[in-house]
Amino acid sequence: MSANARLKLVEVHGQKLTTTSLVIAELFGRPHKSVLRSLDSLKDRLKFVPISYGDSYGREQKMYQLDERAFLVAMPFIGGNKSVDGQIALVDEFMRLKKIINDPGRKAELIAKRNTGTEMADMLKFVRESAGKQTAAKHFISEHMFCNRALTGNWEAIDETRLDVYDARLLAEIRKHNMRLMTRHPKQANRKKLMEVFVAEYRAKHPRAALAA
Repeated sequence: MSANARLKLVEVHGQKLTTTSLVIAELFGRPHKSVLRSLDSLKDRLKFVPISYGDSYGREQKMYQLDERAFLVAMPFIGGNKSVDGQIALVDEFMRLKKIINDPGRKAELIAKRNTGTEMADMLKFVRESAGKQTAAKHFISEHMFCNRALTGNWEAIDETRLDVYDARLLAEIRKHNMRLMTRHPKQANRKKLMEVFVAEYRAKHPRAALAA
């Protein structure tokens, strides 16, 4: 874990949610070494998982990984000048992510999304081969980034474990539409505006509140 990476309050590992001592230190307003000392006294009872991260000097440093129960038990022993705000932020994030991963329709939507990823890769390869072009890994990545940007507005990878049912479903529809578009517009630049129109119309026709309820 890079010390300057964007801070994620809670990580998702399958169905398990965890936070870290580094996150707690940041949110509670305490030096990380002080948080580690507090957790060291509890580690045998709560079975914290020691992991490592790279600090700003590239050195490997220790931190603890805590599941929700361990965090809730440890909270009173940590303190800090922002402890109340930190507790609220972490509890809210645990609750938010639990609601997402426990949504009964989410698993099916994620499977459908993954299937459209494979189908889109096959379509890209077909379109490029028809034009006499080779398809490399960078081309597949570019198409995924193109679809991700249509969903989030950012050209970056998406952590699917943080997608709710609505976004997983919309991303699958974006990929399907991208497959249709690439047969007529092989260049992404010619698809960008068309994709933006598609997403806007989809959101208007299928408001989040109606589908995510």
